[in-house]
Amino acid sequence: MTQMEKSRRKDLQAIIDRDYDYRTYSDDDVVVAEVGKHGLGLFANRQFLPGELVIEISGQVLRQDEYGASSYVMELSKKLYLEPGIPGAFANHSCNPNSELIRLTKYTMGLVAICNLEAGTEICYDYQWPALEWIPRCRCNSPNCRGWVVAEKEISKMKKIAKRKSSKQNGKKSRAH
Repeated sequence: MTQMEKSRRKDLQAIIDRDYDYRTYSDDDVVVAEVGKHGLGLFANRQFLPGELVIEISGQVLRQDEYGASSYVMELSKKLYLEPGIPGAFANHSCNPNSELIRLTKYTMGLVAICNLEAGTEICYDYQWPALEWIPRCRCNSPNCRGWVVAEKEISKMKKIAKRKSSKQNGKKSRAH
């Protein structure tokens, strides 16, 4: 069996999203909705006060040695990861977060409001990922945006990785001409 092309996967996912609604969610507390051109996000459906639990995040628990890779995974411990289910999978990163990710139980995480969240506010937290080659550029547009979805202490390391990656890409382009 051959691997599906990215464009075909995207087209088929659009059909699934339209016809089956797997990636939508709404309750009295939160709703998954469009975030402009950036896809989906998690939004408050009511007011949350600082220190209030916004959601409990559950999902598939994986051993580190079984983990395949996704940009949604959360570290429960050095040996266990959580692949979050909906709606938690749609909480986006921000360098200026309004909630904090905490471990609630052995197998669940939680998002806690760190400021007042009014209804309609996108709920976001700082992913604080380590600097790795696959890390995406940040699109949070906050005044203190770090430029990448990494922890603040990882910025200089990420800049070095990005520079090295850019040099490799420019080398490939110049050899192609």
